[in-house]
Amino acid sequence: MTKRDAVCEAALELFAENGIEATTTREIAERAGAAEGTLYRHFKGKEDLAESLYRRCADQLRGHLAAASETATAPAVRLEALVRGIFTFFDERPTSCTYLLTTQPGDPDEADEEASAPPLVPFADVLRDGIEQGAFRNVPVPLTAGWILSMVQRTVRFLKAGTLRMERQAAIDRTVDAALRLVDGREP
Repeated sequence: MTKRDAVCEAALELFAENGIEATTTREIAERAGAAEGTLYRHFKGKEDLAESLYRRCADQLRGHLAAASETATAPAVRLEALVRGIFTFFDERPTSCTYLLTTQPGDPDEADEEASAPPLVPFADVLRDGIEQGAFRNVPVPLTAGWILSMVQRTVRFLKAGTLRMERQAAIDRTVDAALRLVDGREP
């Protein structure tokens, strides 16, 4: 592992654990086993490093969600695959998932509604497709995609903390069901 890679991994862990603001460049360097100046050789500063990591994690998640939903054709099946895809991404890359779901890089007042959260785009796309095909009721797409993603995010956090009084699979199944009910109007 290069020093740059070590800095990136240390920062990712610390940002996911403590948040960007609460993490110092000194802590990153110590965890990476590098001099603090190493961070500045590769990045303009902590914010540049945070944005670089965000883009990297977002690309990983986009690839994972694309693979998870590539064989699904019906909108409801695609939506389910996307929701379950975030849970499997969490299983495979818990630190990246935690960082991505708890971080908003840049100024939120200037953020594009879909660009602000990488997982939002595939969710918005499947919602639009479902509405166009008559499989989903007409819902405000960016807002509904955000609601679904928030449900998944909260469930991931509860699972990570071990605070749910139900089996992991039951929590995932209920989250999928809630997402589908949100768009197709099914009653609980």
